[in-house]
Amino acid sequence: MNVLDYVREINELSASLLHSHREILARKDISRKLHLIQAIKLDLDKIAHALVEVKENSARAVLHDFFGGSRLNPTEICQRLANQHIYHLGFEIFEPMELVLYGIRHWIEKSRQALGVNMQIKECLRFPASPMFQERVGAYTEIMRIWLHVNDRLLMLELFDIHRPANTVIEAAPRLTHRNFHGLFRQDGTALDHEQRLASLFSDDEIWHHAFYVSTPRDVTNLHAELQALTAKNPKYSMPYNAPVHNRHDGSFHTKIVMRPPGESRRELEFVTEYQPQPRQGQ
Repeated sequence: MNVLDYVREINELSASLLHSHREILARKDISRKLHLIQAIKLDLDKIAHALVEVKENSARAVLHDFFGGSRLNPTEICQRLANQHIYHLGFEIFEPMELVLYGIRHWIEKSRQALGVNMQIKECLRFPASPMFQERVGAYTEIMRIWLHVNDRLLMLELFDIHRPANTVIEAAPRLTHRNFHGLFRQDGTALDHEQRLASLFSDDEIWHHAFYVSTPRDVTNLHAELQALTAKNPKYSMPYNAPVHNRHDGSFHTKIVMRPPGESRRELEFVTEYQPQPRQGQ
């Protein structure tokens, strides 16, 4: 597809979606075709680089970078993970949830045609964010977990649709480029400029995070206490929740920690598992 064909296609697609989904776009304060085009491009750019990050990076590298030089031992934390992969990357999207799956399917098909790749959506789970998260961001929020089969790997992203205007973020976003997921299929390592692009795309996203799966709820509880002790001694770390969070809509149990080094972008980690309440005495 040449540049003129691509420009024509995205303009036609955006005009159609703006007409057919006017009501749900209104909650994002998206009423102009230009803003919708920017939202679509920004979401796909974030999704493409988030997939590269989950595919190419490792729990060990992220944890050593995050906790290196602190009182916590990142190697010991790694030993409590169920595996050494990144479980998911979570971040805010700017299209309403009803549109983002349409866009992902559309651009996966274009990538398949252009590259002949094996990439498909395997499963989706959509549910409300926990009351604690919604209090944190000050708006009703839906989450969608999406599992994508990329060649021989199953990769998961966690998309957050926060019901609030998106125009100011869209207008301030870095210069956008059309993403067709080339970086997911390079044979010589991570996509070019991935780390720089990741930092640029997510620098203003206050909820983006790497998530790691731990084996039991006890691991989450113990890690929460250890992270609290760290934040009490080191001001560059903080925790958004006073206690681990159980989201009854998806059965997850997790805790989070944020790092804000002076002069650098914030980073956030999540440690999550499936919530399994213990049976009562005598049951």
